[in-house]
Amino acid sequence: MTRNKNKIKILLVPTLLLWTFVPIVNAATVSSTPAQTFHGIGGSGAWWPNDLINFPLSTRQNLSSLLFSPSGLGLSSYRYNVGAGGVNVSNPTRAPETFYVAPGVYDFSKDAAGVYFLTQAAAFGVQHLTMFANSAPAPLTSGKASCNGQFVSGTGEAYGTFLGDVVQHFRGTGVGINFVSPMNEPDSSFGPSPCGQEGMQVLPSQRAEVVNGLYDALQARGLTSSVGIIADESSSLGNAENEYASWLPQVNRVAALAHHTYDFPSDASYTSYISSTNRLFPGKSTWMTEICCSLGNPDGSGRGYSEGYDPTIKNALMFSGLVFQSLILANETHYDFWTLVSSQLGCAPLTNPSCPIVPNSVGWNDGVIYYDPNYATNGNFNLYINKHFWAYKHFGNFVKPGSQRRPIIGSDASKFTMAVASADTYYILAMNPNTSDSNLTLTFPDAACATNAFRTSVSEDFAEISGAVKSDSSWVLALEGTSLTTYVFNRVSC
Repeated sequence: MTRNKNKIKILLVPTLLLWTFVPIVNAATVSSTPAQTFHGIGGSGAWWPNDLINFPLSTRQNLSSLLFSPSGLGLSSYRYNVGAGGVNVSNPTRAPETFYVAPGVYDFSKDAAGVYFLTQAAAFGVQHLTMFANSAPAPLTSGKASCNGQFVSGTGEAYGTFLGDVVQHFRGTGVGINFVSPMNEPDSSFGPSPCGQEGMQVLPSQRAEVVNGLYDALQARGLTSSVGIIADESSSLGNAENEYASWLPQVNRVAALAHHTYDFPSDASYTSYISSTNRLFPGKSTWMTEICCSLGNPDGSGRGYSEGYDPTIKNALMFSGLVFQSLILANETHYDFWTLVSSQLGCAPLTNPSCPIVPNSVGWNDGVIYYDPNYATNGNFNLYINKHFWAYKHFGNFVKPGSQRRPIIGSDASKFTMAVASADTYYILAMNPNTSDSNLTLTFPDAACATNAFRTSVSEDFAEISGAVKSDSSWVLALEGTSLTTYVFNRVSC
């Protein structure tokens, strides 16, 4: 049900004077010129499939629907983690099996957990499937392990062959992997051993060999027109910007420059990275492909890599602000969250029923859906959805591949408001990080007729509400305090 907060009337007694307080009104215009064409919104399948494969089939099917169907997040991108075998990784959940047996010899019965959810993503029609590696198979690394080692110069052909053969296998089964990322946060080996996860250091001077080895393998299999390479997935914009010059001039074979934002960059830092990359490497698009794990406020203050679990609208809007930053400020076309599904609640939901909905200092904000870390012993196979899920659904449902961002211009345009145009619909995603309500008065460059809207707030989870209200030649969009709302407009006259 929609709550009308447009006017609060206070009667002053004993006089008959009536004071009327109205929300702040902001005016802006949707541009007729597209800023970018979107590629995808998604997240990663590391490492939760290794746990969730043990859940009942009905739960796994429900989870797949929550992630990939239009009634759920409706993701258009999914990142499959191709395992290195988990050698010397202490946490079994973070030790995915590898298909690699020996050069040219594979066991594709391995990693049934990861393959199950990759296949589900394909079955739901997820448009972009990326296969990413944290490490080469253990026999190819410097320490013959899946972490705490380094890429060995001269093995680019062997590593590329492994990745190319795996991609070819999956495409042959109808799972259309269309991007490969051969390294992930290559500045770290994720040691010491035993390690908390897989990882392989790849020196900047070695990265061209990794990319070229993969490209040659894809080319030999006739896949270069259907499978792109993304690299180098540096953990921060600073690392990426400082290291591109060491490898990128030797490689003209990447579909996109993929980076993470674990430096939680300021707007100025992000703008500097984009400007520098565009100047030095024109024509190379950048993608934001991993982020998680921050506390903070809806306006973005207080954010930064940290432990802590906050399932409330406060944290959901903070993360939504990061999406807006990448898509609007940086003009990027692709955005992936990290693990999507996590056991890091920091509490025990069976003994503490309020656990999933109350912040704590020992969990982690690394998922949008959570499960009990003790499921194997207590039989709790429930899934717990927090506000971040419902906020991210706005982007998954309405920022689709092929749709375009139209800049919103004017003195009252907000960095938290975005216009998305498809062939027949406008979607206005508008976040109000303040506690007070406001109105946005918006003008379109062509025909537009409001239909409905969806709001995620303190008390609502992607709730359908009334659409925008016509006011002369403009539309008034009510923005409840501390909320994310998507207004829908058909691109026709009313």
